[in-house]
Parts: sequence; C-alpha cells; structure tokens
Amino acid sequence: MIAPKASSPRKADPFIYAEQPTSKPQELTQAGARPSIHVSLYAYGGISAACMMSWVDLTATFARSDRQTDLRTIREDALISRSRCRATKWFLDSGKDVWVQLDHDIEFTAADVIRMASLAHEHQATVCIPYPCRSLPPRPALRPKVEHLQALKHQVNSAECAAELVPITMFASGCLAITRKCLMATLDALGGSGVQNPYRIDWCEDVRVERFPTLWMPLAMESMPGKLEYLSEDYAAAVRMTLAGVKHYSMKPQKQLNHWGEFPYSFAPYAG
Repeated sequence: MIAPKASSPRKADPFIYAEQPTSKPQELTQAGARPSIHVSLYAYGGISAACMMSWVDLTATFARSDRQTDLRTIREDALISRSRCRATKWFLDSGKDVWVQLDHDIEFTAADVIRMASLAHEHQATVCIPYPCRSLPPRPALRPKVEHLQALKHQVNSAECAAELVPITMFASGCLAITRKCLMATLDALGGSGVQNPYRIDWCEDVRVERFPTLWMPLAMESMPGKLEYLSEDYAAAVRMTLAGVKHYSMKPQKQLNHWGEFPYSFAPYAG
C-alpha cells in the first residue's frame, strides 16, 4: 500500500517582499472627541526637501502626542487606483477612527492635517485641504459645488471672511480625511449585485492584502445628458461615497498647501 504523499510547504509569493499577516477589518472604535488617526503616506518616486520636512513635522507631532496614531508608507504601484484600494484595506484593518491620505508631493503642516482629521470626525464627512493642480494659473484639484463657488474662492485666497468648511462635490485625495463610519457606510450601501455598475463596490482578491474593495476604481459617468466623463480614482470614490449619503467638505488651512513639481504650485504668490 502506497502511503499518501505529504503536502509540499507553501512557497512565498515571489512578487511580494515578505509574508503578509492575515488581515481582518476592525469594527468602529469609540475614541471620543480625539479620534485615532491612520495615515497613508504615498511615497511615489522622489520627494522634495519641503515635503519631507512636512512628514518629519507630522511624525514628530505624533511622537510627542498620546493620541492613538499609526503611519503606513505606500510605495509605487503601476495603478494608483489599486494602491488606494489596498490602502483602504490597511485602514480597515487598523481599527483607527479617521483615515488621512497624503501624497508625496504635497507640502503641509501637521496642525492643519490634525485639524482636518478632527473636523472629519466631528461632522462624519470627508474633509480635504484644497491644493492646486500643477498648472498655471492655479486651479483647485477638486470639484466645487456651483452654489458654493464664491465661498471656495474666498477659502483658497485665504480671505478673512472665508468659512473653515465649504461643501464640495468631489475631493482630491492628496490631502484628505475619511472617517471609518463614512467608509463602512459606503461599503455597505454599494456592495452586492443589486447595485448598478459602475458604482457597485466589489471585493477583489490580492496578494498583498488578501482582499480589497474597489472604492477607488475609475469610472465613466454621464455628467451631462448624452456625454460621458472619465472620473479618476479620487473623483470616482467621491461619487460613490455621495451615493451612500456621505458629504464632502473643503477646509481652510492655517497655511496654504504647496503642490510640488518643478517648483511649488500654490494659490499664494510664489516668493521664490
């Protein structure tokens, strides 16, 4: 009688750096008025000295604080949308109250980022800090609401009369805060076969995080009668969250963000 052949040990996936721990999304936490924060730092390619100092400022602020925080660096990916979908799963696994996303080319202050996270938690909405596209003249990398356009102009021009929060239609994810409650509500509302494509959120198998939700998958939307508009990953996520009843706001920072390229693109005049 031939003995059964012993199963061979599982080989490590050659396309990942190390074995990934089993992940499990954590339930909504109760952190009170000082929400815990999970930060995704998207480290794509090079980084300017000014942006690096922003990260140093943020990590130093967290190190001196007793607030529950963690930071995760997200490295290059051929698909930005997949990178953000993976980051979504890492946030779900973290157990933190608020998810902050920061791109490698955004110059910010730690105080503004923490204020952004606190406002998102307070209003249970998404809150972003506006920054310009890398273009001249500068224009916000977000989609405003027509009825609040003047208020947004005051905000990006740092006018004294500017409101701290202005409602917007779609956020840009280079400096953004999303609460766990808003994210979970979106995943619950848009999951399942009863939701119309392209708005449905599915869960895809992945070698890095086991499974991730397709919240950030780009889509084509009929923004005007008979005309389709291609929405990038952040606009697509904003539309899906809006369908789940989530509101989006732009926040007035104490210091305007710089969006670094060949030079710092800013709403403020460049001082050289």
